[in-house]
Formats: sequence, C-alpha cells, structure tokens
Amino acid sequence: MTLSIQQQYKIIEATIFADKLGSTEIDVRPSIAELVLYENIEKPYVTGQITISDNNGLFDTISFSGTERIRIHLASESDIAPATIPRTFVMTSIENVIKSSDAGNSSLYVFTLIDEHAILSKAKKISRTVRDNLENEIQKICATDLKKNIDISYMFLSGDRRQRVSSIQNNFKGIIPYMHPLDACEWLRDRATTQTGAPFFLYASIHDQNLRLGNLDVMLQEDAFNKDNPYIYSPSNVQRAEEQSPLQRTFQVQHLRTAKMQNTFQQMNSGGIGSLYNNTNLNNGRISSSHFSIRNVLRDLKSNNTIPSEKIQNIFDEEFLLDGQPIDQFDSRVFHTITSTGTYGKFKSIHDEPDSTKFKKKVANISIRNMLYKNMMEVIVPGAGFLISQASVGDIIRIDVISDVIDNQRDKLKLDLLRSGNFLIYNVRHNFRDTRHDVALTVCKITRG
Repeated sequence: MTLSIQQQYKIIEATIFADKLGSTEIDVRPSIAELVLYENIEKPYVTGQITISDNNGLFDTISFSGTERIRIHLASESDIAPATIPRTFVMTSIENVIKSSDAGNSSLYVFTLIDEHAILSKAKKISRTVRDNLENEIQKICATDLKKNIDISYMFLSGDRRQRVSSIQNNFKGIIPYMHPLDACEWLRDRATTQTGAPFFLYASIHDQNLRLGNLDVMLQEDAFNKDNPYIYSPSNVQRAEEQSPLQRTFQVQHLRTAKMQNTFQQMNSGGIGSLYNNTNLNNGRISSSHFSIRNVLRDLKSNNTIPSEKIQNIFDEEFLLDGQPIDQFDSRVFHTITSTGTYGKFKSIHDEPDSTKFKKKVANISIRNMLYKNMMEVIVPGAGFLISQASVGDIIRIDVISDVIDNQRDKLKLDLLRSGNFLIYNVRHNFRDTRHDVALTVCKITRG
C-alpha cells in the first residue's frame, strides 16, 4: 500500500450557492483553512464546521443569512483505489469570526454545517396512523417526508447466514402526534428491539446520501473493516513514525485516551443491571410485574452469537455481592407503564405487549445501550483508511494496544486485553486541515480481548 505523505486528501470542489443568488456560484476552495465533519450513530444526519478565509468582504457582500448551501467534493490521495465524498450542506450559522491580519482586512469565518434533510424535518410536523413493523414505518416516513432512502443492509447477517434480523415489535397500530419526521423516526426506533433486546440505530454517513438503519445484533457480528491490518498503538511506534512504511503509518493509532471506563455504579443507577418493570392494563385492570436482570440479557446475547462463545463479556461482574446477594437481584429502578389492550381491535397499541415478559425488552434496550457507554475509548488515526474503505459509524474496527506487561517466556510484548480487539465505531470526527486528514473516533465493545 502506498500513500502520499505530502497530501493525504484533496478538495475537488467547494462551491457556495443559494436560492437568493440565482445562478451565481462562489468557489471558496482556495480559501478553506479547515473542514470538520461529524458522524454519530445516534443522529440521522451529518454535521460539521468549515473555516473560510475572507479578504474581500465576500460574506458581507452576499449578506449571509444562514440559508446558503455549500457543495463539497473530497477525494483521497491514495494509490490503492479512488475514494470520493460528494456532499451538500446548509451553512446554518456563523459560529465565529476572527480577524486574521494586523491590517484588519482579512477574517476567518467559522460556519456550522448540517445535512439539509435535518432542516427539512424541523420545518414540518406530521400526524398520521402507523401500522406494520417499526422499521418499515421508519422507511416510509423518511421516503415520504424527507425524500431519503434507507440502507437496511445493517439489518442482515452477512455470509452464508444471510438473513434479516427484524424488530420483534410488530402487528401494532399507533398515531404519530404531530411530531417532526426525524423525531417520529427516533420515537419508533427507540421502541424497536431485536429478540435479544438489542437496540436499533438510525444514522447517516459521509460516504453516501442515504440514511442507514441497523441493529446492534448484526453490527457486532460483522468482521472489522481492517481485520487484515489492525490499527496498532504503541508509544514507541508513534515516536518513530518517520521510520515506518506508508502502510504502517496508515494503520497506526496516533493518540489513545480512555476515561470513565467500567463504571458499574452508573450502570446500576440506570436500572440496566437489575430493575422492576410494572405495567397496568386499563382494559382489564391487571397489573403485571417482572424483574429484569442483566444476567439474562448477556445469556441471550451469547446464545445469539452477538457475544462469541469464546469471548468473555466485559460488562458485568457476576461474582460481585452486595449485602450478601448478586447486584442484578436488586431493583435499583422501578419502571411503570400504562397500556390498554383492545384499543385498536386486533392490533396492539405501540406500547402494548400480549406477553408480559416482552415488556422487559424495553429495559434490555436501555441496558445494552449502557453496555456500550461503559467501555468507550477515544482514538485518533490517519484518515486514509477510512476514505478508502468507506468505513463509518456502525462499522467494526480492529485496534491492538500494546500491554504494559512483557511475556517473559517469549520475551515480547503482549496485547492489552481491555483496550484491544474489535470495537464498534460510535462516533467519528473527520478533520481536514492543511495536508492532513485525521479521524477522531469514539469506539466501544462488550467483550474482553
């Protein structure tokens, strides 16, 4: 693999245009000082910031008002394969203005960027009846109200097991009560779970124009996009970067930071370890109660192969006792819902379940999300691998961190099991500045090693 050291990316196009400007388009490519793009698995749109140098009073001349658009086209400077990113954003505001010369005749403008469909969503509210399974309703809303297609490939197991992993909440009927389209999608998404209780995510990537809908069961069973070339972190390698080959530099972790990991106390406070779920059915007056335990969730994830059988879960200490009993036997929180069967005839209401044990899938959804938050790590890597492979949030990345312990028998360094392995990419920050493209990631995992 050969990568240009001098220039890691190039901006093919950066053009500002607006409805009020008619056919006039302004090329600002030579004036860009920095471009930052953000992806988050919890957000169905991409955001960003762009810093533009202005020494001609351009933005005062066009009377910038936060309704301008910018068309950006990025490309990788790689000898492997061409990788391009065409995208259009709305420049929603001026975040900051800094005078950049002593004479006062030049300024640096920092603009905030956001996908246009996010603004379109805030411009309207919808009220309609929904029925079917939850992910199908999400697709309908995005197609009808936002004109966005949904990529559902992250709902299918790959390989010879190619099968769709759908939500178990189906045969329901409900009413969207005047909500913004994306808010309605997130409302339905938060209700959806797989059979194990794994959550669904609706998100966007810089690599395509679609939205993506997937679930954690499928994501965690995928191979790492860099399984043949893991990103490696060793302080000595970072210090000797100039001695390494282009391939080694491309897959080298430049910075690693871990903070607030393994917080069982916070996990317990959320009810994700042990809690009580009550439901009152107004139609028949019955109250059902059921205890939730994280131990059962981990068992289901293991039997489903979301946690591989040979791996050790890194979420819950099954041996820890509090006042003489396991902490998952306590009810650290009590959840209570009110439903009414029969409201929609043969259809369930959106929060109703004929089987009372399925109510606990709502708590399992919360619990599994907290599993991700418990083992988060921040890393910074060169951006070339992400442009070429088109890796994004929702994908799996392989990271190897050299341990502080030396294997005396083999006289070589071992890997840090807590901070090495396959990680889910939770959010991404692409930073394009000068000749460099760096990617700052927040990654997480639920197994050790």
